[in-house]
Amino acid sequence: MNRKTPLPHDVSQPVSGDPAARRNMTVGMVTNPRSGGNKKGLGAIRDWVARNPQILYAEAVTPAEVIAVLSDFSTRNVDLLIVNGGDGTIQAVLTALYGRPCFSRPPLLALLKAGTASMLARDAGVSGKPVAALAKILAWRSDTGRDGHSILERPVLKLTQEGDAEPLCGMFFGAGAISRGIDLCHGSMNPHGVRGELMPGLIMARLLLAALTGDDALLPATAMGIRCDEAPAWQDSYLFAMVSTLERLFLGLHPFWGGEDAPLHFTALRTKPPYLLRNLPFLVCGRRTATSSPENGYYSHNVRQVTLDFRGKFALDGEIFESRAPLTIEAAGPARFLRI
Repeated sequence: MNRKTPLPHDVSQPVSGDPAARRNMTVGMVTNPRSGGNKKGLGAIRDWVARNPQILYAEAVTPAEVIAVLSDFSTRNVDLLIVNGGDGTIQAVLTALYGRPCFSRPPLLALLKAGTASMLARDAGVSGKPVAALAKILAWRSDTGRDGHSILERPVLKLTQEGDAEPLCGMFFGAGAISRGIDLCHGSMNPHGVRGELMPGLIMARLLLAALTGDDALLPATAMGIRCDEAPAWQDSYLFAMVSTLERLFLGLHPFWGGEDAPLHFTALRTKPPYLLRNLPFLVCGRRTATSSPENGYYSHNVRQVTLDFRGKFALDGEIFESRAPLTIEAAGPARFLRI
């Protein structure tokens, strides 16, 4: 599904670049060898790197290793960073760049589809399989005749939790059914680690069935206090809450229908909202209906800041974290992405 009408504050619009500077770009590449797409395809990546010694290359698995790699790249003046990993690897990179900055000016990012779901790369990354995408990146870099409209500028999410010294950064936050679905995707419903968008779609269908049948064991409700910008906070029980700067989720979904001029998309559904089955086909592609109102438990806004007060798991770009205190989510960046 493609959203046909842009939001009033569409921060995914292309921005211009300097074509003449491309040939002089210093290119670095960080690879997570444990990402879903790299478990079987890493040999081809390493062969490509060996044939292109001008690319600064490093491998990293943990967030600490990512920080160490990016700190080294910053001393080498890397201004185009290729991220060869899944959504969790990208989240670690964004946190290193925008949560605890190690670059004076963050580099242009080129995201490869090398993860299990690769939701971020499908929305703001380079198309094609990793080796083909790498060839496209070098062709773009050397072709000074192209304009800069392959570069997207997006904000990223910055999550601050009371009591934590440093924030987390990413592009998709989810609590309730979202974190439950990611648990299932990494566990019992996907024991073989099937890649692509089909498995998240199947898990979403299973959780929808649980919501419709009242299966609280599979899909427990989440008690949460929510405050958007300067509006009064409200407390209720929710199926899920999500915040994102992505324009396309898995399977092309865009479940955001707020009309405000603000950079963050926020949607939440109260537990057992009426007319759920009737409204769902419209809401997943960002179309509000007469019955998808706050009075019926359907909330969607574009916001500058949202505070969520709950206890339990939450997901940030496919990685699971624990909420122990209120979370404040606001925009950081903007980040620049190469999308070709």
